[in-house]
Amino acid sequence: MALDVQALLAAKASGSSRPSIRVEKEDDLTYDLGLLYAFDPSPLGAADAESLLGCARDNMQLLSNKLYELLHAAHDKGAIPLPPPQFPLPREKPVPEAVPLTRWERFAKEKGIVKKKRSKMVWDEATQLWAPRYGFGRANNPKESTSDWLVEAKPGDDGSVDPFEAKADERKMRLSKQKKQEERNRLEAAHAASSRSSAINLQKDERRQYLSHSIAAAQVSTASAGRFDKTVANEPSKNKGKRQHYETATSSDDLRRDAQRTASVVSKMFPENKGLAINREVAARETRKAAEETNRRAKTASAKSKAPSKPGKTKAAKGAIVKSGKGKGMKGKGKGKK
Repeated sequence: MALDVQALLAAKASGSSRPSIRVEKEDDLTYDLGLLYAFDPSPLGAADAESLLGCARDNMQLLSNKLYELLHAAHDKGAIPLPPPQFPLPREKPVPEAVPLTRWERFAKEKGIVKKKRSKMVWDEATQLWAPRYGFGRANNPKESTSDWLVEAKPGDDGSVDPFEAKADERKMRLSKQKKQEERNRLEAAHAASSRSSAINLQKDERRQYLSHSIAAAQVSTASAGRFDKTVANEPSKNKGKRQHYETATSSDDLRRDAQRTASVVSKMFPENKGLAINREVAARETRKAAEETNRRAKTASAKSKAPSKPGKTKAAKGAIVKSGKGKGMKGKGKGKK
């Protein structure tokens, strides 16, 4: 008698308390296992909640069956990679901008210069062996006594210059130039990064302001202007507007107070003693001018009183002579009689 395996599995599933993994539905879903996504193209009418839950359960079971197929297809029991996603999802963050190129990289890109990868081992002419290019035991090491002990003199070389010192100075200049270029590239990259971050912060501030305005508009967009709405946790308070308050003018007291307010406004606009009003700036300027004029007149009067009288008008002036002061503390010219 032939053994029906499917019947045994169905009987076992029916007798078990766990739900069955079988789905009584045509598998017409579109799968994207890279994103754990399944799309059901079959239309849904005015279905109740139970039918919707059943449809969701069947679709989820079909997606799980596809994932288990990947598990069975894998040979090892380690991590099973998912296939690459097919549906392009929108990014939450903007695409990161590329690091700005250095001046040499821009020049090499324009000229089409491609960097060639050099081997780590080079031939050492002194030892006749292969040695590493850099590091311990490197080839052609200038610090070793057997390396570069002889420098060939060229016809145009200066005989008074030590070639070994010139070579060391040239190496120091190359290192200093390289450090300057590295510092320049670092500053240029930092400046470009700071400009990008400031632009991003500006966009964040604008977005935050737009969201705050949108929240304030949504809070008062209901029929009751948000008065009877249920507040959400951490919701900002509503901006309550202030109504304009008008004074009543029905009784005689109200009319009297209104007349007093009007009179106070008119008195401020058209004061009775307007001619007696003092402007502090104008008064200070006039006082300063008067003081300067007084000082100028006093200096002129003192200069006239100290000036010598013209000869021929007085008898004392006829015999007046002028002598130069020869004393140590004397300055200017002195006056005396003969």
